[in-house]
Amino acid sequence: MIIKVHSRGGGRGSGPVEYLLGKNGDREGATLDRGDPDQIRELIDSSPYARRYTSGVLSFQEEDLSRETKDKLMTEFEQTLLPGLDADQYAVLWVEHRDKGRLELNFVIPNIELLSGKRLQPYYHAADGKRINAWRTAINGELGLHDPYDPRNRQALTPPQDLPRSKLKAATAITDGLLGMAGAGLLETREDVLKALTDGGFDIVRVTKNSVSIADPEGGRNIRLKGVIYEQGFRHGEGLRAEIEAASERYRRDVENRVREARESCLKGTDIKREQHQKRHPRPPEADRLVAAQGVGPDAGWLPATSVRHERDPVVSGNDDRQAAGNIGRPEGAWRGDSIRKMHESPLHPDGRRGRKTRGRIQDTEGVLEDDRARTALVERLRGVAERARAAAESMARGLHRLAGYVRGYTEGQQRLEAGGIGLKQAGNELGRAGDALGRAGKQVDEIIRDQRREQHRDRGLSR
Repeated sequence: MIIKVHSRGGGRGSGPVEYLLGKNGDREGATLDRGDPDQIRELIDSSPYARRYTSGVLSFQEEDLSRETKDKLMTEFEQTLLPGLDADQYAVLWVEHRDKGRLELNFVIPNIELLSGKRLQPYYHAADGKRINAWRTAINGELGLHDPYDPRNRQALTPPQDLPRSKLKAATAITDGLLGMAGAGLLETREDVLKALTDGGFDIVRVTKNSVSIADPEGGRNIRLKGVIYEQGFRHGEGLRAEIEAASERYRRDVENRVREARESCLKGTDIKREQHQKRHPRPPEADRLVAAQGVGPDAGWLPATSVRHERDPVVSGNDDRQAAGNIGRPEGAWRGDSIRKMHESPLHPDGRRGRKTRGRIQDTEGVLEDDRARTALVERLRGVAERARAAAESMARGLHRLAGYVRGYTEGQQRLEAGGIGLKQAGNELGRAGDALGRAGKQVDEIIRDQRREQHRDRGLSR
C-alpha cells in the first residue's frame, strides 16, 4: 500500500465527486463505501476558503481485500489523519476503485469543521507526513501487503525529510531505494546513481572510488554510502541481482522491529495532532448536551424538557424533573397543554390542602387568595398573563424543535453548513426571547399579587 494526498482542492464539489463516481454515478468499477456524495458536494461548494477540500488515495498492488479489512483501513486512517475529532465534526467520502486491476480506496474531505464552521486542514506534509508514513509502514507489515519500500519493489528514494535519524538506517534507506530503481532498469551507471541522488534532494559532498558521501539533512557529519551501486565501475547487471535480494531479505527479516517502531512513531505523532485538533476545534458544550436530541424534531411527537429554570416562572419551574421526564413519548400538545391548564385550574393555596404547592414566590400570598372576591379578580387578571406565558412557552418549544433538528442534521450529515449555522443562531435567539417573555410573566404575577394585597389591606382599613 502507498498513500498519496493530492495537491488539488480549490474547485467545486462536483469535480472530485464526479471523478470518483461518474457524472451520473455510473463510473464502471467504482463503489461508494462511505459518505453522502450530495452532502460532500454541498459542503465544498459552500466553503469560503481558498482550499476547499483534501483528497487522496490508499493504493494497493493487491486486486482486492476483504470487506472487513477495507473497513478497518478506512476507519483507522481517519483516526490517524484526524485524531481528536469526533465523527460529527468532519465529513468524508470513500469511493472504491477496481477498474485498474488493483484496489484503490479514494477519499475526499471538505476542509470545514462541521460544528464551528472553522477551516479544517486534514493534511500538511511537513506536519503530518511522518505520522501517515509510519501508519502505512505498520499496516503493510501487519497485514503482509505488497510493500513498495521492499528493495525488490522500490522505484524511488526516501525523501531527505523522511530519513531515519540514525545515519546507518538513513544510509540503508537510501541504498535500498537506489537498488530498487536499478532493479527496475532506471539506473544503468554510476552517473545515473549520482543524478538520482541529486534529483532526490541530496547534496553530494564527496565521491571516491568505492563510495559516495552526502550531506546529512539534519546536520552533523556527512552520510557515507557504500555498496556495489556506488562503485566507480558500476554497470547494470553486474552483481546487482544478488545485492537486491540480500537487501530485500534484510528488509523482510526486520519486519517486526520496523512495525513496532512505526507504531510508536505513529502514536507519538497522533497524540500531538490530537492535542492540536482539540485546541483548535474544541467540541461545543451545546453539542454534547443536545446529543440526545438526534431523534427529536417536528415529526418526533415530543419535545425535550428544558433545563432552564426561573424562580418565579410557574410554567417552567412548576413541574419537577420527574414529571417532565414522564412526558417523553406523549404528544406535544398533550403535555404542553397540561402545563397551561394546571396554571388555570390548580388551586394556589399555600398550605396545599386542595392542590399541589407550586414552587417559587407565587405560593407565598399571605392569605390574599383565601378571599373569594380577591381570588376571582386575581384569576381574571392572571388570564392575560397566562396567555402571554403560553405564547412564550410555544415559542420556546418551537425553538427547541428547531435547535434539535439542526443538531440532528449535523450528526446525520444532512444539513448544509451555512444554512445550519444561520438556523442555529435563529433558534438560539428565539429561545432567548421566549425565556425573557416567561421571566416578564413571572414578574407580572408578583405585581398582581402585591396589588391585590394592597387593595385587601385598604378594604380592611375602611371596614374598621
